[in-house]
Amino acid sequence: MGKKQGYAITTYCLRLRCNHPEWLEETQKFYNRIQKFYYDLYLKHSELWNENSQNALRGLEILSIPGRKREVVEEPLPWKEALLYFRRAAANAGIAAAKSYLARTEVKEYVGMTETFHSAVTYYKGMYQELTENSIELRVWTGTEWRWMHCRLSGRSIPQEAKIMSPSVMFEKPYVMLHIPIKEIVQDASSVKERIAEGRNICGIQFGNRNIFAVASVMNAEKKEVAVHFFKGGNEYTHRYLNIIEHIEKSYASHGENGEGQINRKYWMKLKHLNNDYAHRVSRELVDFFKRKEVGIIVFPKYLEEYEKNVKKGSGNYSALHLSTKIKEYITYKAWQEGILVIDVQAKDTQKICAVCGGEIVEKDKTRQESICVNGHRSNQYLNVARNISKKCLKQFQKKKN
Repeated sequence: MGKKQGYAITTYCLRLRCNHPEWLEETQKFYNRIQKFYYDLYLKHSELWNENSQNALRGLEILSIPGRKREVVEEPLPWKEALLYFRRAAANAGIAAAKSYLARTEVKEYVGMTETFHSAVTYYKGMYQELTENSIELRVWTGTEWRWMHCRLSGRSIPQEAKIMSPSVMFEKPYVMLHIPIKEIVQDASSVKERIAEGRNICGIQFGNRNIFAVASVMNAEKKEVAVHFFKGGNEYTHRYLNIIEHIEKSYASHGENGEGQINRKYWMKLKHLNNDYAHRVSRELVDFFKRKEVGIIVFPKYLEEYEKNVKKGSGNYSALHLSTKIKEYITYKAWQEGILVIDVQAKDTQKICAVCGGEIVEKDKTRQESICVNGHRSNQYLNVARNISKKCLKQFQKKKN
């Protein structure tokens, strides 16, 4: 009997070029007006609040769109030129935004309603055609009429066997991007319990500081360590980050308050791209390591939120540790694409005991980033946590099995 399969959805970001980018902007403005209309209409009709999105959409269409017999409706949509799939995409976006608003009102005493939307246009089937690796035809609103517009694409190659979902046009100035969700089959979707029962390797990960992004400890089902790896590059990342910060500070000094506008935008975008680049590179290096070591489960220590905030604050604003959240996010989806599960295990006591003998940690050498236990064992403090979290996970699930 084969392993059960699952699926993964990854968004491919492609650079989009066209002769009339202003038409894309007009299309988005039109889309957002329709979204706002259905957002308000949904909030006005509380009888739709407990319906699922499909039934809510149907209810909104009954309220706003005349049927085949052209009956008079309660809240007619003001724009007769809105195409069916374009209107439905905007309506679904409005429903999602309204549900989010209602959910937030349950938590907070006051939440302001959205007055203007700036949502990206989602192109359902019928609104795009002839999508290839190099081009796509988009149905766009010029301000007066609908037209098909040829657009050129550049970027990653789309897997031929993957299922393409509805793309979206994103304005990431100075670029226009096409975001394409890709649905791919995951060959191994077995559970944690099943993987532990099969004796699959497990890898504990602890994020580090200074030059260390992360430390990995791979163990087999007998809790024997089979591989250790330090993922470095934190010093280089911090150096490049500080160089950009220096440019921003110089810009503030020379332009004053005006430096907060478009003058500094390119530097803030550089910071964003720097963070994304390093997070992708480190996460890819980690996932490739997991594949080589035949890891079936990745384990991260779960700390209290307040403790995690204090540790990041103490590490400095531009340290490698500040990138840990984004790296973990990227590892989670990249590992799942390869059929590797990611779980969190409570980190309690993983920093206080020695992974070698189980003795109490009595001293920490911050300069050398080492932990020293009561029995004299010395170990890198991040590696010690990675080992403990792997053992804790194995003990936890093997105990359930027994």
